[in-house]
Amino acid sequence: MKNPLLYQEIPGEAEGFPRVSIIIPYESKMDIQRTLTDMLKMAADKVEKELYSKYTEERLMPVMKKLRHFIEGIRCRKNKKSLCILVSTVTEKVYYFTPTKELLNQFPLSSN
Repeated sequence: MKNPLLYQEIPGEAEGFPRVSIIIPYESKMDIQRTLTDMLKMAADKVEKELYSKYTEERLMPVMKKLRHFIEGIRCRKNKKSLCILVSTVTEKVYYFTPTKELLNQFPLSSN
């Protein structure tokens, strides 16, 4: 059950609010915390600019505020991995991954 105190700044339900995905491919300069934070802030600025044309400020700002706060907590890792940030009105996640150039679809064979 949702705790209404946690979502006071969010008008209404989560439907109709933006969901943000930022994918940053690994670069060697991401091993420096300040550089990583700057890269993430620039990506957030770009996303915000794009979303302003689609959402009202009332709907956009809670998500952007959450994204910017979340970015401040992301620490650089020395594992040379790309990262993906997912933020919505109700959740935020960061995933670290090693990209691959191969695109393989592993679907089970149909028995029909």
